[in-house]
Amino acid sequence: MTLLEYINSEERSFFLPDMGTNGLFLTGYKAYEVYTDPNKQLELAKKMNETFETDFIYSLCDGAIFCETLGLDILKPDYDFPSVLSHPIVDIESLQRFEVSDPYKSGRMPVNLKSLELIATNIDKPLFVSIQGPFTLAVQLAGATHLLRCVIKDPEFVENLLEFTTETVRRYAVAVNKVGAKYISIAEPATVTLGPERFKKLVVPNLNRIYDELDCWKALHICGDTNFLLDLMLTCNVDALSLDQIMNYEEVMKRIPPNIVLLGNLDPLELLFNSNVDTIRLETIKLLKKMRKYDNYMCAFGCNCMNDTPVENLQAAIRAGRMSYEELDNIEV
Repeated sequence: MTLLEYINSEERSFFLPDMGTNGLFLTGYKAYEVYTDPNKQLELAKKMNETFETDFIYSLCDGAIFCETLGLDILKPDYDFPSVLSHPIVDIESLQRFEVSDPYKSGRMPVNLKSLELIATNIDKPLFVSIQGPFTLAVQLAGATHLLRCVIKDPEFVENLLEFTTETVRRYAVAVNKVGAKYISIAEPATVTLGPERFKKLVVPNLNRIYDELDCWKALHICGDTNFLLDLMLTCNVDALSLDQIMNYEEVMKRIPPNIVLLGNLDPLELLFNSNVDTIRLETIKLLKKMRKYDNYMCAFGCNCMNDTPVENLQAAIRAGRMSYEELDNIEV
């Protein structure tokens, strides 16, 4: 079954949540208690599944796993994402001190693969996994300012670094696919800093090297205003695109082919975090009604949620986002 067939398998809207670290507050565990224990990962996934009735299952978001495995200095908050504190790869010489990670041997990767396998085999929903993309990983390793300067002044270093990051992400993504991930989304937020020509040269071929080896539903997420990149994003071999909440989906959908799913784009901050249940329900219904005529649209958040977004707010969005078409068509807003 394709992703498009899955979201049209019932007479209702489907919902893909991207809740990042929100499940920690449901279990009382700290982030690294979950990251390092497959049974706690499974427990968290089951708790999330009970609390948020969605159409996919997922693990605790693990965006820093590449940098952590490569040995970078990492800030490890108890209830939010880890983040990188240093950017040690600044030229070809420093790059040569690093080896591409082996997902079955390196760092915490084998533990995470076991966690994903447990979730995939114990919860009967498609397993959704979000993975950092090669260009965004390169930014993490080299620092944004330095890497963007090198795009102009040292293209040989950038080419070598992207070859390294693409192989790192490719090996891990293939392993994640093999243990049961049904839907893999690659997040490339840093690419919004590139112009179209450099996006075409530095991003598209590397993403397609990864997508072409995956046997699952494949998606691309980029934050910010991506109107100027959208046509190039569609040259990636994906089943779905996920865009930021600032994008006008009525206009965007006119450019999306009918075989590509567009998902989004409820505002994680102003709507889900700063608003209330009634407003969230109303705005979700408004979005669904705008997109009702497209069978390749799926409701979702525009990006990760704040880690302390109220549970009832998330539930309100998901409940409205999975509304039956009969109920939706009978509501006037």
